Amino acid sequence: MGVEGIGDYAENLIRFKARKLARTAASPEVDWEDFAQDMRLDLWRRLSKFDPGKAPLNAFITHVVEHKVASIIEARTAPCRDFRRCRSSLNRPLEDQDGGRSAECGDTLGEDTRHLRTGVPGHSVEESVDLGLDTKATLARLPPELRDLCRRLMRQDLTEVARETGTPRGTLHESVLKNRRKFEKARLREYL
Repeated sequence: MGVEGIGDYAENLIRFKARKLARTAASPEVDWEDFAQDMRLDLWRRLSKFDPGKAPLNAFITHVVEHKVASIIEARTAPCRDFRRCRSSLNRPLEDQDGGRSAECGDTLGEDTRHLRTGVPGHSVEESVDLGLDTKATLARLPPELRDLCRRLMRQDLTEVARETGTPRGTLHESVLKNRRKFEKARLREYL
């Protein structure tokens, strides 16, 4: 059952995000339909705040749903609920087998722990290297203006880029869609 009056976009997005969230380590015991219901309720409560003068409806829906997903993950991994967390300094020295200091605790944490906070599964080292190479190759094939936009969007949001370059946001949005299509064509859709 979808959120009445806003179409299939919201329902499809909510189903996708809920299923993805239910597959993560942060929430193995919860059915995706429970997450979807929480997202629908949150979206329904916030619909009255939608202003068509600020953004399109789909952008508003995406923002609300993604914010709810982040809130669910944050709540489920809060210190009072997360058994993986313990009070210890990352600067605490670790001892090797001979009783000598080998490293600090923080040095032993891998990059793959990011998925515990974001709900996005991590990638193996090989996948990360391949992704980097594929992304670099795709960027190199873009026209200079689209490549520059990609680089700017890595550190700024669209409004900041528009302000800095003097380009209308609508024009930049069209360029972002062009970039998205090129990355999708290169089979990098899941990383956008």
